[in-house]
Amino acid sequence: MLSKNSYEYQELCRITSIEQGAIRGIDVIKLDCGKIKIDVDMISQINVFTANQQVKFIISKNKPEFTNNDFCAHGYVVTEKHQESYVTIISLFGPLIRIVSDESFCNKYNISIMDHVYVCIIKT
Repeated sequence: MLSKNSYEYQELCRITSIEQGAIRGIDVIKLDCGKIKIDVDMISQINVFTANQQVKFIISKNKPEFTNNDFCAHGYVVTEKHQESYVTIISLFGPLIRIVSDESFCNKYNISIMDHVYVCIIKT
């Protein structure tokens, strides 16, 4: 297990769809990462992705390497709730990342509520 200071989660995902969000100017990018489904709120003007694109999704305590053709932001893990499945929320100072999984994402990947993290979507 990685130490809390060097935490990094990486997964290859496919963008299943990009939908207009409930808030004007926000796209919702839906990622299928196998056992984990992720919704990413993305400001439409900076969205560089298309549906059916293969990407690498990263959550890291350290700033990952990325290019101008990728998306990378930082924020905080704000909550994790369990109903039918677990939903982990990361806030990027407004836009949200929603991670839906069958087991606790925080417990499985050793992150805590209020951890500062970088979230990146890297084109593959």
